[in-house]
Amino acid sequence: MSLRQRLLLNVALVLALSLVVGALTTYWRAAAKIQTELHSAFVVGEQVLKDGVTALDGSPNPYHSLIGIIEQFNGGRHLMVSIIDTSGDSVVQSHLETPDDPAPDWFYNLLAGPTESARVPLPPSIRGYTGLLLETDPRNEVQEVWEDLGNSLLLIGILASLVSALIYWTVGRELRPLEQLTRALSLAADRDFSTRLEEKGPRDIRAVTSVFNHMAAQLEKAEASNTLLEEQLSSVQEEERAELARDLHDEIGPLLFSVGLDAAAVQNALGEEARRDVAERLESIREAISLSQRRVLQILGRLRTGTVEDLGLEAAVQRLVEFWTARKPDLKIITAIPEGGVGADLDAVVYRIIQESISNAVRHGNTTLIEASVIVDAVGLTVRVVDDGGGLKSNRAGHGLTGMRERVTSKRGVFSVGNRTDGKGTAVEARFRRPDVAHELFEPSKAGTLAL
Repeated sequence: MSLRQRLLLNVALVLALSLVVGALTTYWRAAAKIQTELHSAFVVGEQVLKDGVTALDGSPNPYHSLIGIIEQFNGGRHLMVSIIDTSGDSVVQSHLETPDDPAPDWFYNLLAGPTESARVPLPPSIRGYTGLLLETDPRNEVQEVWEDLGNSLLLIGILASLVSALIYWTVGRELRPLEQLTRALSLAADRDFSTRLEEKGPRDIRAVTSVFNHMAAQLEKAEASNTLLEEQLSSVQEEERAELARDLHDEIGPLLFSVGLDAAAVQNALGEEARRDVAERLESIREAISLSQRRVLQILGRLRTGTVEDLGLEAAVQRLVEFWTARKPDLKIITAIPEGGVGADLDAVVYRIIQESISNAVRHGNTTLIEASVIVDAVGLTVRVVDDGGGLKSNRAGHGLTGMRERVTSKRGVFSVGNRTDGKGTAVEARFRRPDVAHELFEPSKAGTLAL
């Protein structure tokens, strides 16, 4: 559940609790109000009846005056008056005001409460009738409470909707930087530390974005430093392996060869007259020397890194192709490399471009076909590596691309990388001009126009 949803849920729970408390409070107050209103009306109505009955003795037409007393209560909201005959039945009754939309029976039963009644006797001169019955009726008061409650609930509902909408909008606007932070963290998890967040919004959000920007900057520096250290370590290791290989080849190899020649010379000098045990020992020495020479050759093969300096550009690229196709049987790599390479000055750079491009294509794209070509023409040298993978996922240049660009730039070349125009892969191109060609004539081609 998101923070916005949790806030809205909490607000809804608070409103629901407030409604329950408000409903209970309203019930107690409404019930007391109804009883108070009815009792007040009952006291006044009883006094009116008593005064009216007192006036009947002096009335020239007491029966007409009696009907007039009843009519005074017609259309009332709280009281109902009846004339009681000698049998105890109600013969004439006043009419209460009837509500247009009465409250439900459950609500009426909840608030009505007990009713009050009083009987005012009639004077003996009124024959056939014994008295007047005064009763309270809470229906109109209950209806008034029902209407007030409906209006209050409508107002509360409107206010709650406005508050919820305001919270939803405000929280969404204030937390929008967190959504950007989430995307930035996802990129950082993929080792993309180039994203920087705009430090705006509430103070707490600004503090978080500021810390993230600082962290991303430090991680980017650390990543660049690690890459540089890895390259330096790789260079040092290659240099150490090359030096060790030279020592084995130049020092240990000749010594073993010399010892083998000396053993053979001693064996030949002794001839057939040599003692049998001496001959066997000499033969054993020669076999041990031969085995040592083979082992030295094996060690030299392992120390040799298989780079351009050792194998040449064409053989090094071929070994690279064998390396990847052995691990990716479904991958097809087509190469077109000039026989004899392109020169000691550019062989290593060309090899690194092809190596990094193939590695990126295999690691980051669903690649099945890669074409690497080196073209030498009158203008200069062009290296192209095109794949049919998914293309570039972002505009951020990784350390591999940055390394290739730096190598090309160091040789005064032009480097370009981009998606193919058909969107089915990536095209990498590096161009190096010949020293005798004017710089104006050398412009990078559009990497997107390359095709397999």
